[in-house]
Amino acid sequence: MKRRVPLLIWIVLVMVTINASLNGASSDFLNQVFSLNLDPSLWFVFNALGLIPMYFLILSINDKKPWWQSMLTLLGFGLGGFVLFPLEFLFRSKPQPLKKYSFFLLGSIDIILTLMLLWALIFGDWSVYRQAYQSDLFVYVMTWDFIALIIVLFYKVASHSPIYFSPWIKKE
Repeated sequence: MKRRVPLLIWIVLVMVTINASLNGASSDFLNQVFSLNLDPSLWFVFNALGLIPMYFLILSINDKKPWWQSMLTLLGFGLGGFVLFPLEFLFRSKPQPLKKYSFFLLGSIDIILTLMLLWALIFGDWSVYRQAYQSDLFVYVMTWDFIALIIVLFYKVASHSPIYFSPWIKKE
């Protein structure tokens, strides 16, 4: 039962994405990326999709997963949550306490994501994002991919936080 719910969520996310691509939507988002002509709200989600898979790679290496599972995690940089979602729920490993360098790297990613989010909230126009979501296939898929990554990341860190952070929590 525990594996059915995530699998069902993953199937729904994939079906929503496939449905959008079958309806003939197009995208000029990558042209805007390469011309550096994006709203900060779009930049935030696009760049977060590159940083969040680093979490999974660092945790995968820290958890001493088999090399092939760590290599599959690298697919998260290209295919994002649609690959990492089933990978995290189907191939479980025993989490290990975070090493100092892993803790430092994850903290650095947290700081970068927080600064990017603040930049997007202060200078971004979320109506531009909403319009792009409704009209651009890439932004639509990117948004659902971002949601999938956030769900998996929060689940993974929350469910294993006592183990991950045990060296950093002072016991009385």
